[in-house]
Amino acid sequence: LFTMMLILWVGTLLQNQSAAPLAVSGVVLAAALPALLIGPFAGVFVDRWPKQRTMRLMDALRAVLVCSLLPISFPLPLPLAVKLTIMYLVVAAVSGLSQFFTPATKAILKEVVPEEQLTRASALTVGAGVFSWAIGSACAGICYVSLGAGWAIALNAASFACSWALIGHMRVSAKDRRASAYPTSLRRVLTELREGLRFIQGQLQLRTLLLTESLFSFGWGIVSVLAFFYITQNIHVPMSLFGLFSAVPAIGGILGTLFVDRAAAKSGATRVYARALLFAGVMVVVSTVPNQAIIDLVGFTLIGIATMQAEVLVGSLVLFATPEQMVGRVFSTLGTVTTLSSFLATFLSGYVSSTLLQGVVVHLPTGELNATNLLHIGAGVLIFVGGLHASRQFR
Repeated sequence: LFTMMLILWVGTLLQNQSAAPLAVSGVVLAAALPALLIGPFAGVFVDRWPKQRTMRLMDALRAVLVCSLLPISFPLPLPLAVKLTIMYLVVAAVSGLSQFFTPATKAILKEVVPEEQLTRASALTVGAGVFSWAIGSACAGICYVSLGAGWAIALNAASFACSWALIGHMRVSAKDRRASAYPTSLRRVLTELREGLRFIQGQLQLRTLLLTESLFSFGWGIVSVLAFFYITQNIHVPMSLFGLFSAVPAIGGILGTLFVDRAAAKSGATRVYARALLFAGVMVVVSTVPNQAIIDLVGFTLIGIATMQAEVLVGSLVLFATPEQMVGRVFSTLGTVTTLSSFLATFLSGYVSSTLLQGVVVHLPTGELNATNLLHIGAGVLIFVGGLHASRQFR
């Protein structure tokens, strides 16, 4: 709900302006920058800190930060630049705290779940998140148009408070509850960071996942940034239904998580992962060309199934290949690299769409392709290449 609201909020503030795609991409960039600056080092601390306590602290801080957006949600006489600056700063701060929360979440999974059930646990976790995403996305447009941005901000802050309470009820070992030693110096932090990078370099499975996830993140970053313009302008969906339409991939994702455990047990996790990326890349290209809402609904559903299966398997494949004392650093490195890819995709797609490809139209028998279509096709090709690389390496 919050993410969709931010996109709609920025999109409407700069409605019909050529800089709108660049401004929308600024939200994603604000979230990406802390991941690049903090993410590589966060894993070192996550491997040392109590995971449960770390997660609760980050939730409490994020709830406070989100609440700070409430004043600018009211019709105050503030310049547009000031509103956007405050929005970007809050998003960046929340993202910085998430660099500690997310690896801790993934690391603690290995402690509370038996190894033979990791894939199923990952599927349930991702499935629950996707289900919530689908509900929030479906309601976002309607809530924003009828109630304004304040409701989404308040609900997002409340969600962090609920998460804080639920994490407190997790049953973790006494080992995790004890505070580990803090890195004594910057030199020690860098040493432990290098140890994690050397470990990844020595593991074929982790190296392959790093590259394929980078390609996927780059391609999907393009699709995500341009979703607002593709849905509202290319296939002419009303703004109030934007969130509902955006929820379609999430619905497909729920279906994907239901069957991924069985598929991985039958065909192997690495094979299912590679095939999911290959299929997703093809569907991104196929669904974007006709500019037809019905075709896009079917295509987005199939893309959601494939991408969620890949996302589930990434987590379990990393956990299978990584010892407990390295999990935080490995996930932080993976998150940093994929964020960098998404960062570049966000900037380049927003810039190219607003400048170099603005007004470009390619005429085909099936219809016209504008800048958004062309960038979507490029994104699908990149995702397909990632799946092809995974298939060859894992073979």
